Amino acid sequence: MRIMIVEDNEALAQTTGWLVEMIGYDYRLAANGPEAIATYPEYRPDVFMIDIGLPGMNGYDLCRELKSRPDIGKAIFIAQTGWGEAEHRRMTAEAGFDHHLVKPLYLETLEAVLGEIAKAK
Repeated sequence: MRIMIVEDNEALAQTTGWLVEMIGYDYRLAANGPEAIATYPEYRPDVFMIDIGLPGMNGYDLCRELKSRPDIGKAIFIAQTGWGEAEHRRMTAEAGFDHHLVKPLYLETLEAVLGEIAKAK
């Protein structure tokens, strides 16, 4: 699977990428919404992992924008955020996210979610 990680914290983005790679998947990084929008067509990710607290275009808006594009296909969207309350989970679901992961991301959790997605594909 190809996974695009959209995260403005460079160290956290790279660490998440290494976790994804350890599990056995390919990844690309984007630091913000406009960069993700500009680069996804050439990479064609199966999964988008999007930080909610992005500068400028937040993760909710980015998810909505990407899901509105016909070339996205059946990509899966994972919110990654420090916010885990019921209200935040409701907001990610309303924006179109398929999963909601609370930071810090643990290898076991990420492996389970990505494994479930891979199995369904």
